[in-house]
Amino acid sequence: MKRIYTILLIASTLFFFACQQEENLAGGATGYLRLTVNEDMSTNSRADVPEGYKPEQIAVQIVNAEGETVEETEDWKLWQNKSIELPVGTYTIKASSNGWDGQAAGFNIPYYTGSKEVTIAADKEVNETITCTLANVKVTVNFDKALLAKVRSVAATVDNDAVSNGTSATYSLAFESTESRSAYFPVSRLFANITVVNNEGVSNSMRKELTDAEGNPVKARDHFILNIKESGTGESGISVTVDPTTHEYSYTFNVSTKPTSGATMTAGAWDRLAYLQATNVVPGTGVSTEGMKFQYRKASETAVLAETDETSWIDVVTTTEENKYTAMLTGLTAETAYEYRLVNGNGDVISTQSFTTGEADAQTALQNGGFEDWCTIQTQGLFGKVNTAYPNASADVNFWDTSNTGANTMSTNDPTSSVTSPIVSGTHAAKLESKKVVIAFAAASLYTGTFGSVQMSSMSATLNFGQPFTSRPIALHGYYQYTPANVDNVGDNLPADATVSEGNPDECSIYIAMAKKAYEIDNSNPDTFIDFEGDDNIIAYGTIEGDYVKTNGAANGYTEFTIPLQYKESQFGAIPTHIIIVCSASKYGDYMTGGEGSTLYVDDFSLVYEGTPAIWKNK
Repeated sequence: MKRIYTILLIASTLFFFACQQEENLAGGATGYLRLTVNEDMSTNSRADVPEGYKPEQIAVQIVNAEGETVEETEDWKLWQNKSIELPVGTYTIKASSNGWDGQAAGFNIPYYTGSKEVTIAADKEVNETITCTLANVKVTVNFDKALLAKVRSVAATVDNDAVSNGTSATYSLAFESTESRSAYFPVSRLFANITVVNNEGVSNSMRKELTDAEGNPVKARDHFILNIKESGTGESGISVTVDPTTHEYSYTFNVSTKPTSGATMTAGAWDRLAYLQATNVVPGTGVSTEGMKFQYRKASETAVLAETDETSWIDVVTTTEENKYTAMLTGLTAETAYEYRLVNGNGDVISTQSFTTGEADAQTALQNGGFEDWCTIQTQGLFGKVNTAYPNASADVNFWDTSNTGANTMSTNDPTSSVTSPIVSGTHAAKLESKKVVIAFAAASLYTGTFGSVQMSSMSATLNFGQPFTSRPIALHGYYQYTPANVDNVGDNLPADATVSEGNPDECSIYIAMAKKAYEIDNSNPDTFIDFEGDDNIIAYGTIEGDYVKTNGAANGYTEFTIPLQYKESQFGAIPTHIIIVCSASKYGDYMTGGEGSTLYVDDFSLVYEGTPAIWKNK
């Protein structure tokens, strides 16, 4: 409760008319001179609290309009029930705790001040009241006995050092767990530091600036009550209760007594699933890592459950690696908040976090995935317009494109075209046949994107890979048939780790990627090629591998395939902006390497959404 000291000053001016007239002429100078001898007491700063300081002993000064002290006392009670004779005029009555200016921090040292302007008139008695209020900031710390019984030590420090940089704060007070007194601080930015040492000897700290309800720094008369207690959830945190009518702010520091591990928790959420990771989970800090597992529940359930309720948590199958734990949550609800935590076999909660699932995925179908829609467009060749096969319903549609525009520079060659046989279903499929065009090798390709331009000087071309797409499939499904020719064209910049060589069978390529951007590829500049593993703009990637790239031709007919998309751990929660699908009859065609006549048929491509996505570990 705040302390208010009220001073009643009865000032009287009772003069005879003749004397009053003389007083007006003289100006009352005699009184001023006699009382200025104690001026030093009111102007010198005393940062140290004087011995025997009594906050309730209120000193009073009466100061005239010229700033001179005309009357003063070290204890207002000496003037109680007395009249003070003053010349006519305006005065400021100043009151404060005697003998100190409040510029230090300490226990049980409140500092009170107050002032008021009064006017003294002739032949009239004036009754004035001055209210002295707390001029510094009060801080009280309460330590919960239940917490003290479960830890080795708890300590609180309040200071006005804005940055914990090892330098001494101007004002700093330590509150031991046995401290019951309130402390008082000059008005400045104040910070509370709570340090807990658990029974394993591990120290954990929290630092919080003390502010009012709007986040403003402390003010005179504010009372901050710091309640330090055990967290019922196993997680540390700070809550604030405000009573603006009394300038009272209660800060509750919830301290976890559970052992800590320094674990980093992340969750990548889709609409119906989430991938959980806990890294840097190490023993040796009071944490047992035996039996580690994830648990989760809807966050909405926590609002109606007691903090200690454990029945709503659902166990998740958890994969264990060195200092790392992962799990995939499935069957979730879109646009819903969830809470998840990592616990060990002893039931200790290592860490608790939350996530919110996204909007329901539209599960967009792959446009013209059956390669039924084709048309002929006019492209510019060296000698005029050239008819070019185009894998879309019209020239106005640009989802799929091919290398035909570049190959048709001299005349129509169309390495990629539509066929009615062989097919899997419908009436058409796509045929990709690598060819020699004049003196250059043209690997047949089919991709989501657009053709860029031809550079005749380098016999190369630019391609734009990627079409806008925000759904997240887990695989590409389709059919292909491949008849490789022996490699008879080898470019100068073929990578050293290439899996083809001159005179040996060519290889085809089909891959899919989900990306956060489109890519411009210059096939004469390997620096523009996509680094699927190292580029963070690539969210997921998958390709046919092994024997799939070397099938034995038409005798085997079409081969069904499913290419799982591997979503990078670091990018799992990211939403793609583009889809990249690339098919090539010669895997190293970008390097002008392949076999003339290598032929790839593709049909009935579709995106798979049902199931659990594959994870590209440590990427």
